[in-house]
Amino acid sequence: MKRVIVLLLMVLLLVVSPLIGCSSGGATNPIGLVPKKANMLGKVDLSKLLQDNDLWGICYNSYTGIYDKSSPQTFDDARTLFKDQFNIDLKSFQQGVLFADVSQSNDGGNYWGAIVKGTFNKNDLIAAIRSWGGDNTAWRTINYKDYHIYAYKAEENVFAFLSDNTLVIGTMQPVKDVIDAHKGDVAALGGEVLDTYNKLGDTLIKVAVAVPPGVTEGQLGESASQILGDLSAFDKVESVGMTVSKNDRSVTIDLKLCCVDNDSAQSIEQTIDGLITFAQLLMGMSDNQQQNQALDTLLNEVKVTRRDTCVNINITATLTEIEDLIQSSGNTA
Repeated sequence: MKRVIVLLLMVLLLVVSPLIGCSSGGATNPIGLVPKKANMLGKVDLSKLLQDNDLWGICYNSYTGIYDKSSPQTFDDARTLFKDQFNIDLKSFQQGVLFADVSQSNDGGNYWGAIVKGTFNKNDLIAAIRSWGGDNTAWRTINYKDYHIYAYKAEENVFAFLSDNTLVIGTMQPVKDVIDAHKGDVAALGGEVLDTYNKLGDTLIKVAVAVPPGVTEGQLGESASQILGDLSAFDKVESVGMTVSKNDRSVTIDLKLCCVDNDSAQSIEQTIDGLITFAQLLMGMSDNQQQNQALDTLLNEVKVTRRDTCVNINITATLTEIEDLIQSSGNTA
């Protein structure tokens, strides 16, 4: 049962986490509570996503089929078990907003938070979250500006309720910053990342990032460069916007990378084309024919185009293709 609880809550947070509205403030609009320190902003329409058995079925069923055969083998079964245990219907979650500071120099990349709205019961949800780890005594309560912040162990995971139907969860400082914005003590997010976000339209999932300088530097960038080659062209990317939409039995991902000038955009386009070719060459070195076929199908769906200073990447895949890729990856692991 503990494994099921943790899995369901973590899947929820992960979806809210690789996610309402426009830029007006106020407690009823989570976007108006995002701290100005953030340079990444996302939104997920949880009310639609949590009722889509196709997408959730692929994610959950693939996980249990590959990694945890002792858990309920369908998402519906796990959701029923979760509701029986905690009196919480996952379909009661309606909106989710994720924010973060993705700058490598900031707290080791540990500034992140998620604001979730729904029709859940506050006390039931507190009990469910505090069940993580199986040690309820590891949680403590901190009072901050008339709000209770529930902190787990070293305060790497905390949460607080702004109202009966609005929850903020993350690391300590961003949760405090959301409370400050809610109280009107600090300004909310604005600028390039919010402008990029607002141009993405209304989709199932959308993410906007104002890319910090030196994105290809540091340990992560160096490790990626050792495998993928020279990635310095990506230092010229100023903003990234991504949307995910679903139409019947297919999923479409649109990614837009906007650069400082036309020449930089052309370099990015050439680099991405090269990475696709490199991935296809790597497939020839693998003995996993099932995975090779799934990856080849997906790579053939990638369309890369350029307009002015922006490069657009479009991928449309059927749910069957996505499921095949997940299963083949699991078989490799």
